Amino acid sequence: MLLASKYSLPDCPEHTLQRPRLQSLLEQSQSDQLLLVTAPAGYGKTTLVSSWAAEQDNPVAWYSLDSGDNEPGQFCRYLVESVHRATGNGVPETSKILAAQHNLDPSLVISQMLAELRQLPSELRIVLDDYHQIDNPVVHDATRFLLRHAPAGIGVVITSRSQPPLGLGALRLQGRLLELTAEDLALTIDETTQLLAQRLPFALGSDRVAQLHQLSEGWPPAVQMFALSVRNQEEVDRYLGELEQGHGHILDYLAEEVLERLEPELRQLLARTSILTRVNGLLAERLSGQSSGQQQLETAASRGLFLQAQDSSRQWFRFHPVFARFLQRQLGDGEELTRLHQTASDTWQELKQPLEALRHALKAHDRERVHRLIAEQGEQFLREGQFRVLNDSLNWLGEEQIKRHASFTLLAARLARDSFDYERCNKLLAAAESWLQREDPKQWQAYEGAFAAMRAQVSISRGQILKAKEYAQEALELLPQEQDSERIAAQLVIGETSFCLGELDQAMHHMEAVEKATLARQDIPNAAWALCQQTEIAFANGLLKKASALQARAQRLVEEHHLVGLPISEFIYRLKGQLQWEAGDLDGAAESARRGMQINRKVGERWLLPEYTLLLKVALARGDKDECLEWMERVEHLLAGEHYHRDWVANADAARMRVWQALENSAAIASWQEQAEPVADRPSNHFEQCYGRNHVRALISLHRWSDANRLLGRLQQVAEECGLITDQLRNRVLAAHLAWLRERRELALEHLRAALTIMQESDLTASFLQIGKPMIVLLKAALEETGELALSEQQADKAQQLIKLAQQQPELGGGIRIELDETIVREILASDAVPDFLRHSPLTPREWQVLNAIHSGLSNERIARHFKVAPSTIKTHIRSLYQKLDVKDRQEAIALAEQLLRSVQDKP
Repeated sequence: MLLASKYSLPDCPEHTLQRPRLQSLLEQSQSDQLLLVTAPAGYGKTTLVSSWAAEQDNPVAWYSLDSGDNEPGQFCRYLVESVHRATGNGVPETSKILAAQHNLDPSLVISQMLAELRQLPSELRIVLDDYHQIDNPVVHDATRFLLRHAPAGIGVVITSRSQPPLGLGALRLQGRLLELTAEDLALTIDETTQLLAQRLPFALGSDRVAQLHQLSEGWPPAVQMFALSVRNQEEVDRYLGELEQGHGHILDYLAEEVLERLEPELRQLLARTSILTRVNGLLAERLSGQSSGQQQLETAASRGLFLQAQDSSRQWFRFHPVFARFLQRQLGDGEELTRLHQTASDTWQELKQPLEALRHALKAHDRERVHRLIAEQGEQFLREGQFRVLNDSLNWLGEEQIKRHASFTLLAARLARDSFDYERCNKLLAAAESWLQREDPKQWQAYEGAFAAMRAQVSISRGQILKAKEYAQEALELLPQEQDSERIAAQLVIGETSFCLGELDQAMHHMEAVEKATLARQDIPNAAWALCQQTEIAFANGLLKKASALQARAQRLVEEHHLVGLPISEFIYRLKGQLQWEAGDLDGAAESARRGMQINRKVGERWLLPEYTLLLKVALARGDKDECLEWMERVEHLLAGEHYHRDWVANADAARMRVWQALENSAAIASWQEQAEPVADRPSNHFEQCYGRNHVRALISLHRWSDANRLLGRLQQVAEECGLITDQLRNRVLAAHLAWLRERRELALEHLRAALTIMQESDLTASFLQIGKPMIVLLKAALEETGELALSEQQADKAQQLIKLAQQQPELGGGIRIELDETIVREILASDAVPDFLRHSPLTPREWQVLNAIHSGLSNERIARHFKVAPSTIKTHIRSLYQKLDVKDRQEAIALAEQLLRSVQDKP
């Protein structure tokens, strides 16, 4: 007899909190992926997956596991039954095999089931809920077999309190694993706000919501208990105070139902190990002074003591923070706590976990241990991206200690530089140099080259290119060969300065040399960084295929060395997203941006500006106004609160400028142009070029066309001198549009032909279409040219392809903003969609121009100024125009113009 509840989709609890951010992540999962949801009890794993499964159009086979399913035969029977019922009796032969056999071979059963599933007309998801109940290796082998051999269209979803031992590394590398963890499932502050708004009889202030969220760390039961326990505003502070120390209900439960029933030894062990972020048998024994620590931990976990196994072998465990805070109240005076942290620090170091050792040394206020750990492991902490704990430790030691130790100064300066705090960085270096030269000249002599290398890195980050190059060259002169880490840093700066100065060949040579040197010493992060720099250089050269190959090499490098979580991976995904966006792969670009966000989110939102910018560009390309405005708001929030490198700012402003232009927000454009810094005299790199084009776009929008033309000419001259092929194309496209607006047709088409020539070699699709629908007009006009001005056959083919792509581009506001020139007018008149009355009473060229101006949203006064005629003349044209179009007012004229444009511009 099989229990129907084990293979039936569970009902969602009443008043379930809707969590669209998680539902969206689940919806993004592919049918051939393993979707793995792991988190301790209470995080809503089953509720989340069951509510998602209930909304699926394709069948979902649900299997709720318990300890009895460790028997392979029972596991197979329930698995097959759930699949059989979900698919409408789709695996009858497998069911017969199960009914006929007693000693089952799970792999044969699953093979037969998969063979039948291959005939299914639709996709299928198999959910294995509460997989942490399984500890039988035979069942694990069966699950691995299912994952390895599932055909396309058959996906598996696993929920578990711990990582299942299923050999998931290969799936990760193949991109076939989507993971949600406790960090993902924890309530966000917005979700906490929403849940409380649904259940509290009064409105709770945002500061109190934030406090509750911090104390609970998003653990849903703690928030739910708050909603059940608090009846009015007066009880809020009391509850929060209790939660910080152990809420009354939790306290009563732990004291009466748990702690009082424990042996004194186990109670002591739990209290003393509660100071740890995670604990294993050795740590438990050292801190408690007891033997059999591993057995005690397993006993505690089996009793449901808020201690969750962190690995399939159950060697490591973690307390929930609410429970840990309560346990810590059981500890004695400050001396005991200090001793425990010192013991923890030493044990973590013995376990070769120096980061945890440093955390406990800091909590113990043990200056000697903190000093020693930073001296020994500081560089490693930096490479691993452990900025926060390292910064806290250095700040605790104090600036007096920092300046006395050159290595500490360099660490603190690196942290300040990476936080864009260049002033603090320079102050640290200056203070240390002054002290060391006076008090410890021997130490200064040993570190003078390293200080020069750091100053080079600061200068390049600040955009001080020549100063950076001088410092880097000085560093290489001072640094001995054995200080290869600092020499590599200096060489990287020289490569970056060459790139910024427009010396692309030299820059590529330097970066290739750095890549070779770093690989030789197995410095994988810097090797990947050098490859990323080569990617950017190749892109600046217009070599998209080479850039993509270099980016892929960098990605393989960090994946092969299991460094995907390090900050360098964010740069790699960012570059991938930019290349995908350029190629028109918007879905791929958005996915790369989100992967970069996953890496950088842990160090703070301020680091997400490049990803926000890329997602804004994707939303703009899709014509999704709501999403566009959402990302625009996030970008502007970060720009208002932080100071970033010109590269990041220029790219963000380029996206913002296009949104403002699409929404005809002239006020925002004017405000930006008024406050923006001047363009560099010699914009010799991609970000200064981008910044210059932002000015050009603003000037065009503000009808300062002469100023825009002069600036664009300077940008193009420098781009040609430096061989910035991508920027040359982008400048040419913008120059063509500007010349067309100024009614200089021949010049516009000359720029366009030059851009098409570059396009033939580089295939810079998104860059070519940067001006949107007006590109259609320009390309069609170029295709009409004959004789010496005619496009080559290759150029004409490329122009036709680009026209199709431009026609498919949606406008952000839903309309079409292009120029009604003679080429488009002829197409309109030849279209079947044109009204007969317009053929019988054709508009004059000037009336078409006035209709275009009306369609663009210009007032009569603006139209008159544009054509340099009196307003009364424009009114005469408008009256004639309305009569010929058979419309009554401006809105009807705009609607008709939109209809005429769509007849020729929205072709698939």
